[in-house]
Amino acid sequence: MLNRSITGRSHGQKLQADGAAFLGLSLVCGLAGGFLGAISPALSPFHALSHGLLLDLYVLIPAFLGGMGRLVLPGELTTTPSLMARFDRFAFLSLLLGAFFAVSGAWEPRVFIGSLALWCAGTTLLALSTIVKCLECRVVRFRDLSPFTWSQLLASLGLIVVTPVLLAGLVHDLAAGHASFSTVQYWLGRIQIPVLALVIQLALGAIANLVSFHSTRLKISLPLFLAVPSLGVPVVWAHGITVPGLDDAWVLALGVALPSSGVMAMICAALWRRHYELTAALSWSFPALLLLSAGWVLSLFPVHPAAFHSAMLFGAVFALFGCYYRWQEQFPALAVPHWLGRVHLVAMGVSVLAMMPFLPLLRYGGEFGMIVSLFCVAVLGARMLAPRQVAASEAVAKADFS
Repeated sequence: MLNRSITGRSHGQKLQADGAAFLGLSLVCGLAGGFLGAISPALSPFHALSHGLLLDLYVLIPAFLGGMGRLVLPGELTTTPSLMARFDRFAFLSLLLGAFFAVSGAWEPRVFIGSLALWCAGTTLLALSTIVKCLECRVVRFRDLSPFTWSQLLASLGLIVVTPVLLAGLVHDLAAGHASFSTVQYWLGRIQIPVLALVIQLALGAIANLVSFHSTRLKISLPLFLAVPSLGVPVVWAHGITVPGLDDAWVLALGVALPSSGVMAMICAALWRRHYELTAALSWSFPALLLLSAGWVLSLFPVHPAAFHSAMLFGAVFALFGCYYRWQEQFPALAVPHWLGRVHLVAMGVSVLAMMPFLPLLRYGGEFGMIVSLFCVAVLGARMLAPRQVAASEAVAKADFS
């Protein structure tokens, strides 16, 4: 009995370490991509492409699927098969090497092809592992799966549609003699719509997990709304690669904006009908919903086209932090003080406001807010690793005792 307890705890620690590794990789890629974006106007377009690869592909998808997925899903499912853990390790290595190629491409553009191919390989392995976990390791009926689990499963299915088409397009263009830089630049622009749809769907699933849906009708409706951007958009996008289909604006409006608005309406209705304690995790969901809503409004103004993309991505980042704070609240040894969570939230909010083009006076405050936010993230990482070391020493001591 003692050995079984120690084995289960060791398995949980390995999954926690995997989640921490993916979150750490996403953080490093975000910092590297932000730095390259800041210096790219003064240097070459290769730095701009490296910036786009890192921020669009190597931050939020690995953070949601590989990071939070490996932290939250084990608490909702049964024991994960060891083969899927190996898939996760290979996925991490592929994404790590792909991120290195994305940075190296700023000086050696030919490796950009390797970065995009390795992203496809790593996310495919992550998606396959997540699908097996959600289907084979569940202990409840499908309608009783949490919104987070549904978002992870549906996003993984969407990636299985996107990555083979992207790889086939890369091989086709290279075989046709196209330059590697222009090929990666073209496909990075083409893949932004399905990736954005998947990121928004993952963010909404994480936010919806913070509230309770007691109605059976809402439990059934929520996955249907989430399935439109996670499955419908990738299928329509893949069809449009070879056969002319819907315009990108229509895909975003019908495939992402409308279902996202429906999910946000259900979340707001759940918050309105019941009283919820304003925890640190729930506090992060409000700016996330605000930014995701503001992104569609900003898309109506073509003067700043990048503002729409930035608002959506930062909304997903707020949802990611809310999901993490919700997870760490379940473990007293991991939970940070409430005041630190509030400082982190305010610092992130100031940083986002400073990036808006009509608020240039907040630029210096935004830089300070980003520094404070990074300090809070460092504290979160330290709290995650410290209890793991203590638990490992306790497990070794109990094993020696037995």
